[in-house]
Amino acid sequence: MSDPQNDPNALPIPLGVRIDTGAPHPPLTQADVDRILAGRATVPPATAALARVQSVTALGPDGSVADRNNLCQTGWSVLFASDADPAIKAQLQPLLDLRQRQVAKRAIPGRKPLFRIFEGTDPATGGVLLNPDGTPQTAQQWTQQHGASLTAAVVPSIVPYYVLIVGSPERIPFSFQFDLRAQWLVGRLYFDDIADYGRYAAHVIAQEIDPANTTAPPLPVQPAQTAVWITSNQGDVATTMLANAVSGDFQATDGIAQAPLGQDWGFAADFSLRADATKARLLDILTGTRGAASILFTGSHGAETSPPVTDADIAYQRGTQGALITQSWIPNQPAAAADLFEATDIPAQSILPGMMVFLFACFSVGCPATDSYSTNPDGSPIMIAKAPLISKLAQALLANGALAVIGHVDRAFKYGFVDTSGTSQVQMLRTPLELLMQGNRAGLAADAFSTTWGAIEGLLHNANPAPVANAALRMHIASDDARNYTVLGDPAVRLRVAPAD
Repeated sequence: MSDPQNDPNALPIPLGVRIDTGAPHPPLTQADVDRILAGRATVPPATAALARVQSVTALGPDGSVADRNNLCQTGWSVLFASDADPAIKAQLQPLLDLRQRQVAKRAIPGRKPLFRIFEGTDPATGGVLLNPDGTPQTAQQWTQQHGASLTAAVVPSIVPYYVLIVGSPERIPFSFQFDLRAQWLVGRLYFDDIADYGRYAAHVIAQEIDPANTTAPPLPVQPAQTAVWITSNQGDVATTMLANAVSGDFQATDGIAQAPLGQDWGFAADFSLRADATKARLLDILTGTRGAASILFTGSHGAETSPPVTDADIAYQRGTQGALITQSWIPNQPAAAADLFEATDIPAQSILPGMMVFLFACFSVGCPATDSYSTNPDGSPIMIAKAPLISKLAQALLANGALAVIGHVDRAFKYGFVDTSGTSQVQMLRTPLELLMQGNRAGLAADAFSTTWGAIEGLLHNANPAPVANAALRMHIASDDARNYTVLGDPAVRLRVAPAD
């Protein structure tokens, strides 16, 4: 979400609210535009994303994979930082053991195993190493080390198609995850409390079929119900645009273009819009008080705190950045605790088991350390956080019952539902939800964002943007916007909306 109109000459306005003042994030200035375009002119388009769109067929797994949902064909792997705390792996071990059994269920004798654990410092099996200068390996360095490539189809026997990254964005950067995701199906886990890794593993295992347990009763089919929660704060352009565009599409108000969200897949939708998008209503959805739902989509502003100075500031930001701003917030007034849905609002172990969550908001799954679009007057970076971080709200959702959280790293713009020419394109948000409804795994559902990212990078590389002021800037920001959608959680989790085979 960004500019308040579809004027092709308008500068994009980042979506964001400083909760201490209630002020929206200011529009980009012409100086920002000039700096962004000058910087992008010296950097080639994202190699991995561009390779995806330039290939004859979209890159992904090689010809050995006929079904991208079948772990026996795709494989599954976990990728740790080379210096990861062994206690984290110990907490996740039951999930690793389960995935190994699932991958090996129909293994072909003589073939290489498609289950891998990348850890430690051995170059042949290692996790993400540190370069001599102390910086983490890039995705390109790591894949080359293991005989894989960011510009070729995935060979599951080298690096399996599903990759669960385990580590902080400070140790394994967001850029690593973005680049790897252009070809692989990637998710990330990072918790502040090591015990939360074990809690998450237990939630996933409870929703999975274990080949070793042939006497276990069939898992119950999850409810074919989606909950949609979207704010439209009075006088606020950004949330009004979101509510009008997305809720209208999801409800199919014209009755002609398409069916309501999920109808074609047997899903019903429960809408909490505008005045109903309250803190209490969201808690009712998550805990099942309002009725069982297996998918939750939220659309709102994400909370942004002032850059931290003291240790208390850092702790406050750590708990609040990316929290959801509810309908009760009044624009240009500081957001009170009652206007925010934060990690601390979730009662322990209370979320409906097996829920998939899509949070459309700034910083909803993560935040970089510096501003991606503006600088100080002297050109130096503007600090947002002391270090890149994972949203505390997303962590709490995963630790307390959710299987996966899809959301945004950095600020979000309107390009999730409108293209750079101002044409409504809500399918970018709708498609991952309906792929989840069809029983696809979370990483595969979110792969639609990588396709969009690659397509925009291809346009930037192969053709000049339309001769409209700031058209190139819009495309660069739209590319970033598509790239920044991220999966937290195991990318191989899925809803059990039909009997499993």
